[in-house]
Amino acid sequence: MSVFALGTRIDRLLIGGFGLTGKAIARFCESHGIHFAVSESRALPETDRDWIRAHAFDYEVGGHTLRLLDGVDAVVPSPGIPVDAPLLRGATERGVLVLSELDLATTAGAAPPIVAVTGTNGKSTTVTLIGEILRRAGFEAPVAGNIGLPFVAIVDSARGADAVVLEVSSFQLEQSRLFHPHVAVLLNLAPNHIERHGSMAAYKAAKERIFAQQTASDVAVLPAELVSQIDHGEARLVVYDRPIPPLPLGSEKLTHVNRLNVAAAVAACEALSPGFDASARRIAEYAAALHLPFRQQEIGSIAGVRIINDSKATSPAATLAALRSVQGPVVLLLGGRSKKGGYDDLARALSGFRVRTVIVFGEAREEIAGHLRAAQVGFRTVDSLQTALAEGLAAARPGDALLLSPACSSFDAFSSYEERGGTFTRLCRERAGFAPSRSKDV
Repeated sequence: MSVFALGTRIDRLLIGGFGLTGKAIARFCESHGIHFAVSESRALPETDRDWIRAHAFDYEVGGHTLRLLDGVDAVVPSPGIPVDAPLLRGATERGVLVLSELDLATTAGAAPPIVAVTGTNGKSTTVTLIGEILRRAGFEAPVAGNIGLPFVAIVDSARGADAVVLEVSSFQLEQSRLFHPHVAVLLNLAPNHIERHGSMAAYKAAKERIFAQQTASDVAVLPAELVSQIDHGEARLVVYDRPIPPLPLGSEKLTHVNRLNVAAAVAACEALSPGFDASARRIAEYAAALHLPFRQQEIGSIAGVRIINDSKATSPAATLAALRSVQGPVVLLLGGRSKKGGYDDLARALSGFRVRTVIVFGEAREEIAGHLRAAQVGFRTVDSLQTALAEGLAAARPGDALLLSPACSSFDAFSSYEERGGTFTRLCRERAGFAPSRSKDV
């Protein structure tokens, strides 16, 4: 058994990376009778090496070389491997097909309609909401992609579902050539991942690829401000935020950003199922599904200072969205690994909010400090998240909000934004006088 892509029969495949995505690709290969090798740049635990020895025809760890390209039909890299990496350049020079994990899942065929969501901010919230809306409407619609399990991990089991809902990142889209969502949603666009893509233009081009394979029978969902800026190809256009649908009583706590997430989710569901119930009563029920861990999550208070954990804000645009949602004076905690873009805009925008001071921590602290200094914003730099919490509490006054909204990835000190968020919550709970909040988010 084998699969076909772009006219190539794939019997032997090289997997680039052996993290969550690489392992899912390996299991897909096994179930589809594809022989595979593994190239991993890191050292691997012995349990992973034992599994690879037992199942792969060859492997390498500690660095990618071109050796394993000999005799393979395709390379499928993990999203963390950039398109200009020597391994992928070498594959292209040798005529070896390079596919994304999304492409590989597409080769399995017979998948149900795909609803795919991308954007700088709000992807996870909107994807979770779409999945909940469809579930409550009686659809079987598993949620996967950048939010959890890779698409390739569920594509076979999802054959009988009504739809698949996927969060897709610019990293995944940048590598994709075959991925074809029936409903493609681009929520917004702001500087992000410039350290990976090299420029805002390249980042935008990666996001646009969500529409590249769509046809006139598909639907592209966009905000009004991006309609003239984005090439959405042949797909039928739906503008999700003009006007924003009114939300019923009981939804007053939803921020403007979350109202936009609801509007995008409803538009996507209507595009998937024209008979979808978008009544005010139903939308009120759907909005209840918006709460996600570490997304503007009010976890409690310390000495009268509200503590808000927005660890999921890994870009400057996400931090600005969080600031718009917070009432009263704010002590802002920024830091982590730089995204190499958007910090000058963030620094200039801070004067429009009631920011008492900024505590900057982590690997990017000097870079961010430079932008804050140029914008004449008061700040302090510290080395770690733990110290940032202590300094932030010292600077805050009763009634203030202490907001962790880092505007950076977590990879300088943590394996994920979830680990960073969990650590922050634990550190807060360990402080004397911590009182947990009854509210789940801002």
